[in-house]
Amino acid sequence: MKHEDVAKQIIKNVGGADNINNAWHCMTRLRFNLKDEKQVDYEALEKISKVVGTKYQSDQLQVVIGTDVADYFAPVAKELGLDENSQQDTGEKKGAVSLFMDTVSGVFGPIVPAIAGAGMIKGLMAGLVALNVISNQTDTYLIIDMIASGVFTFLPFFVAASAARIFKTNQYLAVAIAAMLQFPTMTNAVAEGSISAFKLFGVIPVPVFNYAGTVIPIIFAVLALSYIYRWVDKVLPQVLRTVFTPTISLFAAGLVTLTVIGPISIHLGNLLAAGVAWLFSISPVLAGIVVGAIRPIAIFTGLHHAMTPIALQNFANQGYDMLMPMMFMANMAITGATAAIYTKVKSKEEKSLVLSSAVSGLLGITEPALFGILSKYKKAFIAATVGSSVASAFISFFGVRIYGYILSSIFSLPAYIGQYFIFAVLGILIALISSFVITYMLVPEEQTEEDDFTNEVDLHAVAKGSYVPLEDVPDEVFSSKMMGDGFAINSVDGAVFAPVTGTVTTVFPSKHAIGIKTANGVEVLVHMGIDTVTLDGKGFDVPVKVGDKVTADTKIAQMDLEYIRSQGKETMIIVVITNMDRVLKFSGERNLEGQHQAGALLERALLNG
Repeated sequence: MKHEDVAKQIIKNVGGADNINNAWHCMTRLRFNLKDEKQVDYEALEKISKVVGTKYQSDQLQVVIGTDVADYFAPVAKELGLDENSQQDTGEKKGAVSLFMDTVSGVFGPIVPAIAGAGMIKGLMAGLVALNVISNQTDTYLIIDMIASGVFTFLPFFVAASAARIFKTNQYLAVAIAAMLQFPTMTNAVAEGSISAFKLFGVIPVPVFNYAGTVIPIIFAVLALSYIYRWVDKVLPQVLRTVFTPTISLFAAGLVTLTVIGPISIHLGNLLAAGVAWLFSISPVLAGIVVGAIRPIAIFTGLHHAMTPIALQNFANQGYDMLMPMMFMANMAITGATAAIYTKVKSKEEKSLVLSSAVSGLLGITEPALFGILSKYKKAFIAATVGSSVASAFISFFGVRIYGYILSSIFSLPAYIGQYFIFAVLGILIALISSFVITYMLVPEEQTEEDDFTNEVDLHAVAKGSYVPLEDVPDEVFSSKMMGDGFAINSVDGAVFAPVTGTVTTVFPSKHAIGIKTANGVEVLVHMGIDTVTLDGKGFDVPVKVGDKVTADTKIAQMDLEYIRSQGKETMIIVVITNMDRVLKFSGERNLEGQHQAGALLERALLNG
């Protein structure tokens, strides 16, 4: 049954939308504030396949779903006209740069196979042209170039579809925004160069720009679309939404993109180009340091196209250029960092993807490496930036230059033959080796389930205190084992440690619950207190974040026991395995009653697979 269908059934059986004042969710349950509890059909609710159980407590109806409750809250919120995002956060606070890179990584993840395949073909063809094996004027070249270049020319379409999934908005409207940016009216105006802007209603300027292959404009455009769509859908009456929500959303988002988002992105690129020219006027070495550092970021954001006109102008004015060699160094640094990641990943699929991305980088096409690999491994991205900066500063110091425009790939090396050849080669080696070594040192080796795979999981005491059988927990959802089996601890000091070795998968926004997954796939929920979701994070300090590796020695939280109790809440810490289908039995080897130290082995879950 689809999530949407389950959501509709739940709403119906709690008395309908008119009976719901508010709805939200905690780690495992949908929570409803109702006008009339008597309208709830408990029997029908509990017959819904995904509903584990129900409970009415503290003037709230709790519908127990499980740890994937957020997937069901989203359609519930949509049906009720609520903001689903307010309850879908992982609780991890990120900086702007980290958040941006994670977003780009999420957007480009599904696209990577397309750009990796196209990049490989494009790079090979560029190499064959550089070596005079084939002419770029032949029909054969043109046909193969269509196969390879289509992805990059129409990249906004791919980005739009993927971004719509990330930002949870209509994919087809997102693609429509991309189509708008590359509509022939715009592209022809760019090619003719006769006008700088169209006039909407004779007043509003719509600047003419080439958006082919751009990334940042469409990402921010789809983000804007997502907010506009949700707002319009919320304010319009139900009867008008089907027709008018997409109409208004497309027009508003399209107008904002054409007049604000797109032009700002292009102007940022132009500003970057002007800054580079200014640096060269001061010192080529300083330009090498700065350009080398920003080049990977520029490629990542799509602003690197602004550097090409500078290089072309240098060829026209002085017969040579020192910027393109820096682009070469950046590509090699990106390649080196990507190659290092190859030594860190474990699965054959990941190794294959990393290898193809590295080869594409050598051939001058770095998008697969940047978008598919380095955006995921941020320390590797930093390593590539450092390697690029150091190598670019080195070649600038020795005045390395090139006398003709050529793709910055390993095949372009013959173009440097002459007095600067040895320095160009040394620069390549510096870029490759430095970025490889730094990445290798900074990025930890991935572990797969096979690395530490056993057929059992040790469950440790999460805190210093007394053992409480799950059956004695004063919350029916846990005591009846709706959520799974486990135990509870009455903490004496509020220090909470991981009950298992694994990876943090969820930190709930209210900080009262943490999800951990072991290497062999067992999902463990640490629930601190009872009904503490209402405290909205007060009384809890959680130093871990999603993605962190933890062991029984890792402190994952600190509870302010005095404060929590002052709010009338129970402070016991509950530990349950939520996917009990993985568990054959508990060993029951220890006497669990009484006091335990944090980290003490309490149970051993024997697995069935």
